[in-house]
Amino acid sequence: MAAMYEPEVTPVEVNQRLLVDKVLARYPEEFTVFRELLQNADDAGAENFIIVFESPCGFTSNGTKPDPNSAKVFKWLVKNDGAKFQDNDWKRLAKIAEGNPDERKIGAFGVGFFSVFSVTDKPIVKSNGKMVSIYYCGDQLFVKKEPLNCDLDKWTAVIEMELKQESTIPRIFELTRFLATSVTFLSHIQRVTVMLDDTELSCLTKTRHIASRSIAISEHMIRKSQGGTMTIDSVGLISQEVDVTIINDALVGCPATQVARAEPEEGVRNPTKSKGFFSTERISKSNGRIAVAAPETPSLKSRAQFSSKYYIYSAKVTVSAKSSLEKGLESATKKKPPKDFLFEMVFFSKDEHDRQSQEEVSNTGCIFRGPQGLCPRLEAEHPARIFIGQSTAQTTGMACHMSGRFIPTVERGSIDLANGYVSKWNEELLYVSGFLARVAYDSEMGKVKDAWPTMQKPDAEKLALYTIKSFFFHPSTPDPKVSRLIKDAFYACSTTDQFPFISDQGIRYTKDILELRPVSTSMTLPERLRITTYAYKDVVKELASRELSEGEMTACLHWLSNQLRNEGLGEEQRKCRNEIFKVGRTHTGGKEVRLSSISKFVGGRMLNFRRPDDPLPDDTIPPALIQGLDSYMILEYFEWQEMPITHWLRHVKNNPSGAHDITRSFSFAQHVLVVLGAFWQSLNEDSPLEVREILGDMTCIPTTITTVPHMVRPQEAYFPEADVFRDLPVVPSPLDYRTEQVLEYLGVQRRCDIDTFISKAMNDNRWNAMDLARYLTSAHQEHVTLVMDMRIFPCDNGERRHIRELFASTDMNRALRLPVINCDYWDPNTREGSFFRNHGLTEFPTIEQLIPIASSSDDRAKHAFNFLCGPLYESYLEKQFDPSKFPGYSFIPGVRHGKPCQIPHDEVFSDSTWKLFGFGHLSDHFNKKNITRLKIRDRPTADKLFQVLESTPPKDPETAEKWFKFLAEKGVFSAGELERIADLKIVPVEVSSEHPQSSKSYEPVPPRECFLKSESYPEDHFYQRLFKFVDLGHSANAFLKACGVKERPECIDVLKVLLRCPKTFLKLAEDDHERYLAELRLIAVGHKSFPRKIHEKMRDSPIFLGYRRRKSTGRDGYSLEADEFELCKPDEVLVADDMESRRTFGDCIFIAPQEELLEKFYSEMQVKSLSSCIKYTVEPDKELLSAPSAQALRHSIIEKIPIFLHEFDEPRFRNGMRLLRWHDKDQFFVRACKRLDVTKRLDFPNATIGPQEQKAHPTELSAETQTTEDGVNVLWIKEPKADSYDIAAALCRLLFSTYKKNDVLSLMTILDTDINVLKRRGYDVDRILSEYHENLEKAEHGENSCNGAPPGPVQAPSQDAIPGSEPVSGKPEVFNKFSKFLHWLRKDPKLGEIKLNEIENAIENVKNIMKVEGGDNDSHISNREQVGGGKKRKNVGYCDEKIVAKTDLEECVDQHVGQVKVWKRKGTMLGVPTKERDAFGKIISNLAQVFSVNQTRCHVFFHSEDSNLMGFNRNDQIFFGLEHYMQNHKDAHPGKAYIDWYYIMAHELAHVHTPYHDENHELLCQALATGCLTELHKLPDVRDLFKCASY
Repeated sequence: MAAMYEPEVTPVEVNQRLLVDKVLARYPEEFTVFRELLQNADDAGAENFIIVFESPCGFTSNGTKPDPNSAKVFKWLVKNDGAKFQDNDWKRLAKIAEGNPDERKIGAFGVGFFSVFSVTDKPIVKSNGKMVSIYYCGDQLFVKKEPLNCDLDKWTAVIEMELKQESTIPRIFELTRFLATSVTFLSHIQRVTVMLDDTELSCLTKTRHIASRSIAISEHMIRKSQGGTMTIDSVGLISQEVDVTIINDALVGCPATQVARAEPEEGVRNPTKSKGFFSTERISKSNGRIAVAAPETPSLKSRAQFSSKYYIYSAKVTVSAKSSLEKGLESATKKKPPKDFLFEMVFFSKDEHDRQSQEEVSNTGCIFRGPQGLCPRLEAEHPARIFIGQSTAQTTGMACHMSGRFIPTVERGSIDLANGYVSKWNEELLYVSGFLARVAYDSEMGKVKDAWPTMQKPDAEKLALYTIKSFFFHPSTPDPKVSRLIKDAFYACSTTDQFPFISDQGIRYTKDILELRPVSTSMTLPERLRITTYAYKDVVKELASRELSEGEMTACLHWLSNQLRNEGLGEEQRKCRNEIFKVGRTHTGGKEVRLSSISKFVGGRMLNFRRPDDPLPDDTIPPALIQGLDSYMILEYFEWQEMPITHWLRHVKNNPSGAHDITRSFSFAQHVLVVLGAFWQSLNEDSPLEVREILGDMTCIPTTITTVPHMVRPQEAYFPEADVFRDLPVVPSPLDYRTEQVLEYLGVQRRCDIDTFISKAMNDNRWNAMDLARYLTSAHQEHVTLVMDMRIFPCDNGERRHIRELFASTDMNRALRLPVINCDYWDPNTREGSFFRNHGLTEFPTIEQLIPIASSSDDRAKHAFNFLCGPLYESYLEKQFDPSKFPGYSFIPGVRHGKPCQIPHDEVFSDSTWKLFGFGHLSDHFNKKNITRLKIRDRPTADKLFQVLESTPPKDPETAEKWFKFLAEKGVFSAGELERIADLKIVPVEVSSEHPQSSKSYEPVPPRECFLKSESYPEDHFYQRLFKFVDLGHSANAFLKACGVKERPECIDVLKVLLRCPKTFLKLAEDDHERYLAELRLIAVGHKSFPRKIHEKMRDSPIFLGYRRRKSTGRDGYSLEADEFELCKPDEVLVADDMESRRTFGDCIFIAPQEELLEKFYSEMQVKSLSSCIKYTVEPDKELLSAPSAQALRHSIIEKIPIFLHEFDEPRFRNGMRLLRWHDKDQFFVRACKRLDVTKRLDFPNATIGPQEQKAHPTELSAETQTTEDGVNVLWIKEPKADSYDIAAALCRLLFSTYKKNDVLSLMTILDTDINVLKRRGYDVDRILSEYHENLEKAEHGENSCNGAPPGPVQAPSQDAIPGSEPVSGKPEVFNKFSKFLHWLRKDPKLGEIKLNEIENAIENVKNIMKVEGGDNDSHISNREQVGGGKKRKNVGYCDEKIVAKTDLEECVDQHVGQVKVWKRKGTMLGVPTKERDAFGKIISNLAQVFSVNQTRCHVFFHSEDSNLMGFNRNDQIFFGLEHYMQNHKDAHPGKAYIDWYYIMAHELAHVHTPYHDENHELLCQALATGCLTELHKLPDVRDLFKCASY
């Protein structure tokens, strides 16, 4: 049975992809790949190592190179020139975890190369003629070998890594810093280069010099490690230098230039940073840094250079490992331990350390500092590390890097101190670390000892402390055991107690140092090496034996205070202290000081004011001996008291000596008073009396009388302000306020008698006003008032003036020869200056005073103008100066008519070309800044030019051509200003003369009345007699066109000439009615665009050509008929729409020309139709009751009349006829009669009496309608058969106010045709009749009808709303532009409809919406044209939201004006003009308040390409065009700008209710504008425009 069941053996499957990922997860540091490949290259003996980042496209399309900070790269290349790959190398490459068996090499675990899989899935190695690719197939790795077909140049090995996905290039600065550290302990690598494509980004060169000297190892040093495995044979000192160059553009990332750079987007990671072990995503998220656009392409030429020179202590170590240890290590590392190796340590000198520190805070930062930097800071971040060829994460705990054959953990994060034999090996190496550190410490301290005598003591101490701190041991990380083992070896490797340390006498062994003055270090020494401290008996013995120097006594007292503070002041300590005081003595300040006599000390406040040589009482310790001791310590432990100020004063009084005699030494007396003032506030209540008792009777007050020094008693002295007339002993000034208090307390006087004072002032002119001010500032107010109200101040001319008549005593006021106050200097910031200004002194002339002086004809004018342009008036000129307040003052130096002169401000300009018009201009040397400050314009204002053009227009065409060409080139006028010029008489037009030989004469005419000459109108053309034609050249003509000169006359121009005198017009047409009609036809075509006033004038002018038929008898006796014509008013002519009536009454009325165009034009001009003036009188006779023909006709009409009505609109019908119910006998009935008499009567007041002598005419008709008194419409027909045409004509007269023959024929056809025949002819009879009856039912119930049924009544637009009508007088031109585009066509009762009775509700609704704070989410309607609407005009360019798409604007966040946001077009390089933005924003903000609109709903936008765009409403957010404001209102009166933009805002507010430009919009716009006019008129600028009083 056992044989039947053999055990199943299967191989263990390894997922190599996951295995590699998990191994790589143990490499957490950045740049891991470069670290491993750099170490491999060094193991191969390479001297040069290069890293190449390849970008996808190399050079860009325009030939520039990619930015080294944000370039995208897809491949890394690493090259070296070491040994070529051999067969064993190729074999190891294909095996994971098989390390290099050579014990001389660093690699131990065989996984270093596989770090490349953190960035690539298919590394390629090229070397020695072969190319090997390693790649995944599924989750297993495969190796592909093939011949190498390319040349590697000088490189022996090339590793290509095509990245898993395109990535941003690593930060070059950080990578270079990493490489500069990495090469430190490498054996062979000398040069490392980093490149982007073929551009070198950075390069570092390492130079190691041969050991300069061998370091002697003392006999007391224990060379063999504690386990006996390693022996230090020798130690050498090596100098090493690293030089780095890096392009400036790659400095992004250095500490001093931390700026944002483009980071990888989501899904693109930086391959230099490995994933953590527990990462679930292969691709890291964006780290949240701000991505910025790449800067301009760098030049790649300018480079930054860095260098560092340091020392390496190199120990040669021999290994003699026991067999057990050797086998254990071989088992763990797969190689035998080395027989010998070098152990090295980096040490930076203090000078190099300080140099790197200074470079670190420079603009470029330091390549050797920071994370992974080579030069560590003392006791700071980024400490020194353990190197195993390359840096590990393990720190040494001190300021020196160390490198040796440590065995690390797999990820090189730390050294292995936990794993059996590996741990023992590493501990032995840590002993070598401590040994080498001790050798280096002794060597460096020896250098300090040798240099100490040649250095300044502070510098020597700093050098020694730097060395000590370099070997102070901090806890190491991540394993703190490392620093402990190094520290233990540092102290244990020597058997002697000779440990060099710093003392006040230099470098000494610790056993020879006694600690009296502690040295500030951080080194904690072992017990056997610690410094011995002094004892009390030692100090007493030393003091008794000799006199201490000043410094020694200071140190002794410091030591004593520290001892007493540590031990407390008990009886034993007090006894020891007193023994020290008893014997302690020293010399300082030229005298002996015995501690036994001291009971007082100088306190801290006294130290701040006393001089070093000030005398001290014998019982007071000199301050130099207790310098640095706290007052509390002295009081508490020495039991000395602080010296009172009175104690010192008595000593000074009782011991006068030379320079310290208070009654004789002027300066010493001043010093004593200053010291006394410093303590005055803190004295107890008895001390001031004691001070007065000490000094009151002494001549201790230093004074001067007319600069002669005198020492006087306090009661005899005065303060300086009292010495106005220079005859009193006054104390020197300036005085500290505390010293003043002392002097005042001692009795020094502030003033003399007021009467005496005034007498002196009036009798002496030599006193200084500043002295007077100082005196009066402390005087009684009544004395001040008395003096300042007098004319007491002397002037240069001997006259005395009041203070309010004087100016400050400045060079400026003297140069202007103004009356100045009598003082030698002037400082407005002094107390005296403020005093005079408060009492009426003028410091400097106002602009109003200065400009008249500048306009004078003497030399003061130049000074005045220079002062005006100086810094004193700069702020005023920029903010408040209004040149318009100084009309007529010629204060600007300029040139006029070629001569220098003074010119008024409004007649001088910075642009000299305006001299063409007689204006002045500035000279070439005029200061450009003053042009801005004085608001001197570069050109005249429009009003000024208007004055010149109006008062002195060009006298001939030659002058006009120059002027107008110049104005055209300058382009100085806005559209509104050009409109004004259009009415000025400025165009010289030749006056026709009866004498051709006489000289030409010209008359000026307005541009509006001129036209450009054209070949279209030859000299004999009709228009040549009507209009004035000019031609002044291309440029001048362009200007004239802008001013209203047209290229050719338009119909409105013809009309204006016609309206001026119709008979003259007809005469100029040579009484040719056909020519007249030709012009009338043009008017008929274009009249709808004319203003309302023109229409009104047309309706009241005899411009309408009428024809009347006249009969006459010829010579042969035959009767002749002919039409005569005459110019008529609209109420004197009729439109002949009834030919029969014309034949009847044609000889007594004037008829319009029978052309459809002219008849329509006449009708629109309110010319009545002939049919509307014909009245019918119906007299039926012998009615036939129940006539079958009448009933049949009524039935036919009821059945077919809806088909006829369906074709007509509401305006055609007579009032109420559209709603006539034909089937209702109370409204319509047909009757028959035997006889029907119908009489026509002409009801036209302007009819003339014809040959028939009558206006009534009987006619023969077989049918006519009659309306009875009760409102029944009766159709009478004549039997036996009425004519169908008469029936249709009678019904048309009933239905329509006017009708045409075609209407009659159409109705006749419908009535005479069978209903079925009508259907066959295409009439949709059933639908028409169905809708007709349905809508009749709705009308009966009061509902609106539609779909061809009779609609409800429509309110006709008012006369004010006629297209082209002019606005109400007083409204600005801008609103005219809105109004003239509003056309009234057909009403659509949909969105935005407003009825007259709903206007108030609509306004309230608009205000409710707009008073709420606006936001981006408002959803309502905008002014974007939509489908539907009433009588609207589309594509209104000045109010078209579509011109500026929402995405075309970007917000200028920091440029808002109050709550009004400011926007500009995206991508524009132009900034929003600040001055115009603020002015315009203020206007919009104020108008928002006028309309009660929330300011957050108002916006200003700058769209520099379209100045015609005034604004638009987007979702109830109103945008106003800054460009339009700048074009039309920048230089205009602010009041005009307010009015224009008031109507624009009303226009846009109306769009809140309706999106269309139709009748509803205009109705609401006018209502809004009318309702807020009162609030508009309250604005100050508007009131100023109309010259109204302030509100």
